[in-house]
Amino acid sequence: MDDNCQRRVITFTSDSMAEFEEKARRAKSLGATHVTVSAIEKSRWQWERDPSDPYPNWGMLIAALFKVVVPEELSEWLPSDYAQRNLKLVAKRGEILKKLGLKGAFQMKEPCYLPEEVYRAHPEWRGPRCDHPRRARNYYYSPCIDRPEILAMYSYAMEKLCGTADIDYFNILTNDSGGGICWSSGLYPGKNGPEWCRNRPQSERVRGFLLALKEGAARAGVDAWLDINSNIGIKEPEHEMDAMWPFLPDHQAVNKKTNTGRPLASEVFLNWEYTLQPVRNIARPYEFLEQYEKAYFSGLPVRIVTMDDSDFDEHYILMERFNSSPQRGVAARAAMVHQLAAGIAGDANAALLAEAWHKTEKGILHYLDTGLEGLVSCCVNQRWLNRPFVLFPAELAPEEKDYYRRFQFQANDDAHADDLLDIQNSSFIRGYSGVFIASMALGKAIGLFGESAALLRRVAEAMEGGPRDRTLLYADRIELLSCFMKNARNAIRFQHIADTADYERVPEISPEWPLDAEPSLLRYEEITRAEIDNTHRIIRLIEGREATMLSIAKTHELEDVFLLSPRLASQLSAKTEIMMNHMLDGKRLFVTPNK
Repeated sequence: MDDNCQRRVITFTSDSMAEFEEKARRAKSLGATHVTVSAIEKSRWQWERDPSDPYPNWGMLIAALFKVVVPEELSEWLPSDYAQRNLKLVAKRGEILKKLGLKGAFQMKEPCYLPEEVYRAHPEWRGPRCDHPRRARNYYYSPCIDRPEILAMYSYAMEKLCGTADIDYFNILTNDSGGGICWSSGLYPGKNGPEWCRNRPQSERVRGFLLALKEGAARAGVDAWLDINSNIGIKEPEHEMDAMWPFLPDHQAVNKKTNTGRPLASEVFLNWEYTLQPVRNIARPYEFLEQYEKAYFSGLPVRIVTMDDSDFDEHYILMERFNSSPQRGVAARAAMVHQLAAGIAGDANAALLAEAWHKTEKGILHYLDTGLEGLVSCCVNQRWLNRPFVLFPAELAPEEKDYYRRFQFQANDDAHADDLLDIQNSSFIRGYSGVFIASMALGKAIGLFGESAALLRRVAEAMEGGPRDRTLLYADRIELLSCFMKNARNAIRFQHIADTADYERVPEISPEWPLDAEPSLLRYEEITRAEIDNTHRIIRLIEGREATMLSIAKTHELEDVFLLSPRLASQLSAKTEIMMNHMLDGKRLFVTPNK
């Protein structure tokens, strides 16, 4: 089948307008018709209202219409200066795209929750609770999209946005990350909303919302394609919303279905749930090419490709070569990856580089077998990376906890936060079998990443100058990824010791000789020593180049639940000091040896 995709969207990150323009030019050369322009400044003002509540960190991640355009009716409660900065940013990107003959695409979370003061002044606007009740200290409500005045605000914001930049494809996330629709089964607290609209069919509600967005765009002269989705991850599908697809107008999709019964868009996305973040620039040529081949031959009207940065532009090169000679199947993909490797490392070392990529990919799959979703969910959101592993965490002094505790994604209480296996108030791994299986999977990942890094260093030996330096840097990144896996394995095994210890028993200090130590003590000492050594290795890998190795906050003050601080190396040193200071805590729980 020929690629008859009508809208080809490329998404990438950029830190400046110059970088945005450079990548947009590259996107056009790859056949893009659209570039995503919705990456905006984080809405920290939402979190700063109550920094003890981690939930707004999800909402801060994603753009929303009222973060870019503030209707007059909301100007008293939403920061207009913040929105104006974002609109100006989007407008500048739009100017660049217009110059290149491209259009904009926009990803947003809607309807996004509003400050509580809005609903105190206008109680009739209060829509559903859209927070996650186990992950939020406060209640958060999105506006009711059954209200004509709310729809008018959305329509106005769409008109303003589309009139500022030529954006005609919108990808909308709902019922997640601080957004939600009245009486939807996909809301985290369960179906809820104002009583007056309880019995309105969900299909009418969603259709009315999409119509308001469409009409706003049309007033700006834009024929907007709208793709709204509430079926996320392992959540139960929303059948009420799913059922409306036969009645949709053309070029609209709800939960991945258009009026044809097929999705509006195919997607190429390697970093679902932040799989490898915060480690930077991990190339995945095999997975990228497989996903891109599937998307290319899907025959769907829209193709969205998220381009992750890598040191040798591997994904860009593969996309360019595939476009020039589309092929199907694993053999064709392997040949294309080998050709890519030869272009980077030369014919003599192409097989080594291709093997390094392959081992990295296998390691990632083993990591995903743990069920931990992504490194951000555990090593970052729970601060496994820089928090100390101690048997009595409640006894830590404030100065020993403050640097990491306020950035943990825990809402309920410190007891949940002290539990390493309580991840956003969910427990994916628990008990002997779970810990055993996850540890085995992580052990395989650690081994494969180690082999990959060793292969990359062999490849670098045959290089000179910049390519050699970049390959050695990439080897260090793969080793850092292995360190993250060790951190995860140590956390899982350590918490299992804490879970199975008898904290009520006073261990006997016996003069009996000979006397073996309790196995749990030996495991505790082994794991804590391994984590301290692993932490020191991480320090050596990142110190002085934190922003090169990791996606981190630009300043220490901008650290949040999803971003580690640029002072991470010093925090890691503090972690090891605290752990060493508490090493003897094992004697409080376990019988010690006398041999």
